[in-house]
Amino acid sequence: MKSEEPKKISYFEKLLPLWVALCIIAGIILSQLIPEISEAINSLQIGGISIPIGICLFLMMYPAMLNLQFSELKKLGKNPKPIILTLISNWVVAPFVGLAMANIFLPGYEQLIVAIILLSSSPCTAMVLIWGWMAKGNQEQNVINTSLNTITIIFGYVPLVALLTGIKNIPIDILLLLISLVLFIGVPLLLGIISKKIIISTKGDAWFNDVYRPIVGKISIVALLTTLIVLFSLNGTVLINNPDL
Repeated sequence: MKSEEPKKISYFEKLLPLWVALCIIAGIILSQLIPEISEAINSLQIGGISIPIGICLFLMMYPAMLNLQFSELKKLGKNPKPIILTLISNWVVAPFVGLAMANIFLPGYEQLIVAIILLSSSPCTAMVLIWGWMAKGNQEQNVINTSLNTITIIFGYVPLVALLTGIKNIPIDILLLLISLVLFIGVPLLLGIISKKIIISTKGDAWFNDVYRPIVGKISIVALLTTLIVLFSLNGTVLINNPDL
């Protein structure tokens, strides 16, 4: 695997925490100025899945799936310690730490507890490469970890969420969770694999890495920020009226 050329974080990316904060504020302000916006967004659903949020999540996940390299998974046995640590951290430590924090800080708020469970049970598939690069880490190992996270989440996510919500005796729609997994992980993964092969075969590896991936990466950031605005425009009124949350 080639060693990556030195890269720099753009000015926009350096200020990403600021943009996140501003988008959260913008969502809350929208919820106050236009209360009807939450009803309008909630009406755009298919089978209980929000269309606007679904589109944003897809645009966030698709670029991450372009990082998947099945060939790197053949190297799992060469250096097993990082892999073992990754699996333990993702599937043992993070989910139960998240559950413990929810029990301590959110007793009685079932919806927020479920949100914490959903978040802590999901291994990172997008930012591992960025964090590893910023830390000047082993990018080859980062690619292996990212690929492993993508594969394991397909098989482990729903059972783990079902286990943790079962521990809390919180009912959850497993079928809807499975559908969401297929739509927001499976479909982006499949399209990522197919589009990567087609683009590399027609445009070449250099064009894929130097042109296509940077473009969809920027789209991913825009989708992230848009998701924050949508989510907080949906729940801003609740947050204002219930500051103890």
